[in-house]
Amino acid sequence: NEEFGPVFIQEPDDVIFPLDSDEKKVMIHCEARGNPPPTYSWYINGTEVDSKTDYRYSFIDGDLIITNASEITDNGKYQCQVENSYGIILSREVLLQFACEYSSKSLLQGM
Repeated sequence: NEEFGPVFIQEPDDVIFPLDSDEKKVMIHCEARGNPPPTYSWYINGTEVDSKTDYRYSFIDGDLIITNASEITDNGKYQCQVENSYGIILSREVLLQFACEYSSKSLLQGM
């Protein structure tokens, strides 16, 4: 039962959220392992997400869930930080962008 610092199993990926989505929830996935089990925190544009003061943010394991996601407040760069007593690792920066269904389709066709 060897102890070791956190290691990413899955880092987050960029998210394009459709503005006309009925479900106003965005989920950004982050998963790591470590022993002792690591704790997760999230950063938006370099500022730590505080799920205690902003009810729209919640954490399920390493995942960040944003309820009632808004282009004005939530557009930006996100990073997942994972920590235990042996170290801290920081994920790559991922972008959360908002697009209407029409423009996201045309973006994909232009590739």
